[in-house]
Amino acid sequence: MSAEYLFMQDKLYDVQYDTGDKVIQCGRHNDIFKLWLMWRSKGTEGFEKQMDRLMELSEYMVKRMKEQPDKFHLLLPEPECVNVSFWYVPKRLRSMPHGPEKEKILGKITPILKGRMMQAGTLMIGYQPLDDTPNFFRNIISNIAVRESDVDHLMAELDRLGHDL
Repeated sequence: MSAEYLFMQDKLYDVQYDTGDKVIQCGRHNDIFKLWLMWRSKGTEGFEKQMDRLMELSEYMVKRMKEQPDKFHLLLPEPECVNVSFWYVPKRLRSMPHGPEKEKILGKITPILKGRMMQAGTLMIGYQPLDDTPNFFRNIISNIAVRESDVDHLMAELDRLGHDL
């Protein structure tokens, strides 16, 4: 199927075990079926309320990241739907002016930090490159059970796991 944007090759583990790209479920057909089932379950009004809440949480995450510009660099100043794209900035890079060289370094740090998340078992945030933009985190809030305290925990945990990179 070749969905490179979903299956990064620079992972902590042997990527030959990523079998998702070899099955039909990797496509969007299942996603639309899940959307239809959720819409049938919640109705239009319930689905609208759920999406509004998820957007609020994404906006909260962006607000908190803007309050800590030394630790987080947003790729977009405002979220697009429930996607928040960012880099975590470790201590050693916080005084470096932002530019292509810093982005290149942050792009190399991103998979390492993702590996630390997996080893700690505390977070799971996807990352990807985009055109000339090196790897960055793309956080998607899709679970209605998420609270502001969970977003705060996510940011604190990124700092705990990545401050020394």
